[in-house]
Amino acid sequence: MAVPSLAELVAKNYTWDVEWLESSGVFLAAKPTATIETSPVSTSSPTKETSSVQSLSAVEDPERKMTKIEAEEMKQTEKEYKEALAYVKDMIAPAMMRIDATKLQIGDTYVRTIFTYAYPDVLEGNWLSPLINWDVKFDMSMFIYPIDSGRVMKFLKKRLTQLRSQYSINREKWLISDPHLDAQMQDVEELQASLTRGQEKYFHFSLYITTYAESEDEMKRLTNTLDVMLAGRNVLTKQSFLRAEQWFISTGPFARDEVNVFRNISTKGLSTTFPFTSSSLSQDDGIFYGINTHNNSLIIFDRFQTENANMCVFAKSGWGKSFAIKLEILRSLMIGTDVIVLDPENEYRNLVDTVGGTYLNINLNSDERINPFDLPRSLKDTDTHPGDLLRGAVVNMIGLLHLMLGVITPGEEAILEKALITTYSLKGITMDDDNAEGKEIPLMKDLVSVLETMEGGKGLCDRLDKYVTGVFAGVFSQPTNVNLKEGLVVFSVRDLDDILRPIAMYILLNYVWNIARSSEKKRMLVVDEAWNIMQYEDSAKFLFGLVKRARKYGLGITTITQDVEDFMTNQYGKAIVTNSSIQLLLKQSPASIDILQDVFKLTEQEKYILLNAWVGTGLFFAGWEHVGIQVLASYFEEKIITTKITV
Repeated sequence: MAVPSLAELVAKNYTWDVEWLESSGVFLAAKPTATIETSPVSTSSPTKETSSVQSLSAVEDPERKMTKIEAEEMKQTEKEYKEALAYVKDMIAPAMMRIDATKLQIGDTYVRTIFTYAYPDVLEGNWLSPLINWDVKFDMSMFIYPIDSGRVMKFLKKRLTQLRSQYSINREKWLISDPHLDAQMQDVEELQASLTRGQEKYFHFSLYITTYAESEDEMKRLTNTLDVMLAGRNVLTKQSFLRAEQWFISTGPFARDEVNVFRNISTKGLSTTFPFTSSSLSQDDGIFYGINTHNNSLIIFDRFQTENANMCVFAKSGWGKSFAIKLEILRSLMIGTDVIVLDPENEYRNLVDTVGGTYLNINLNSDERINPFDLPRSLKDTDTHPGDLLRGAVVNMIGLLHLMLGVITPGEEAILEKALITTYSLKGITMDDDNAEGKEIPLMKDLVSVLETMEGGKGLCDRLDKYVTGVFAGVFSQPTNVNLKEGLVVFSVRDLDDILRPIAMYILLNYVWNIARSSEKKRMLVVDEAWNIMQYEDSAKFLFGLVKRARKYGLGITTITQDVEDFMTNQYGKAIVTNSSIQLLLKQSPASIDILQDVFKLTEQEKYILLNAWVGTGLFFAGWEHVGIQVLASYFEEKIITTKITV
């Protein structure tokens, strides 16, 4: 039989009386009653057409009897309504329901309810936060019943009399003062005074929590986790027993407390149970990152006050990652932080022109040169010993030569190591004295000259020749003629060949690292499109080393990438994320969201936010704080950042 729709039932000229349970606001039932339409009165015998036509006066006359046809229509409509109601119940009802002493089984799902029965003397604010943010399926119900203050005052007066009597008896017996008794008397007196002034009220408070699991073992694990979670706040719990169905109903959307297990609580204690809390990131110092989408508060944060100042940014192309970082750069410059950017796509030129920064275009035809053999002029720390600088320089040069030459055998690596030490020593830089002040720094051609005199070095010379006298000559074989000034400095490598780009970024990272170690100042290093570096093991390893040691020298490194999978499947990529206290996650693709969920332990809600985020919105992680973010810029900031770059 076809089930009538709501429109069909209404079309039968019937309305519905809705009964509500006023005490709980739960919808109970609906009953059909006849509705009368106005129409001319017919004196002829009733037909199918005229039988449904009734006068309006009949509504005003409750004693008017229905005709036989009207009664049959009413009966038929009531039958259809009951059949439809039964059909809906059959559709939503589970296949089976089993009731045990401590749990329910609804289909394949196990259900268990626990309740709280004891609370500490003092409840700290937001003590339910771990439970609210628990990433499992559960239902929680709170029932709050106001108590007459006069009734409570009588009880407190009686209780205070008992406590003072016990105190007097102890004094007469010359017993040592009982701190617990003193504390009870003080609490009762304070509560009595608060009730008298109207500052406090008293309530009965019930808290029930129902968890759901797919197996009994999982149910036991969830119950134990919940017990431990609340016991850590000195809130004691018990499992429901022999009334599993009533406990389940009490946590359902029925607003019915069928067990009535409660504790007394004052207004102050009750206020701490407010469950709708969210994280906030608002500090006295720092810069404005955006709006917290959870509670519309401001995200004002100083990255240099965290465990380390490193930051990772992940987003699909075109969803606001560069916009957000440019805003951070612009606002960081206003508080005196120096910013260095490795720009592979020439995106920061307009920003440099606006703030009066330095723009260095590294390519085959430019005049800017950086010598990869450079050493730090001096070190901030005092733990460095003679030879440490030279060793570090040799290790970094071997990593660079791996990028330049491709595959290097262990024998060739040993030859290069000896050749590098010899090249530096010919300029007076040795393991005993590696201070580069006033000394000439070797060049790539000096290394080639040394290799030519060594056995087994001829093949290496041939492979290095293109960087010294070949097509790539001049880019990495000239003395350094650039200087990192204060403010914003951008190195653009867009015009370099794809083969040279990772090599150039490696050299630039090393140069910035040497500058950071040579002077103490807050600096940010932004590595845009970091996947260019992460695709080569030696450059990825070098970047990871910088991220790991940057905090010691006041350097905060920001890595930006759109290729989440390539970055996160790299062992050094994961290590970089681990050593970054701040993460900004914007719009993600379905292909990469599972990887991010595994690394950042995202909840299902956070996963949904990233999959459905709009431009400039996402998640901002700072340590243990996870908040939603909407990046906002003023009109003038947006004009600076979004203006198209003219080359």
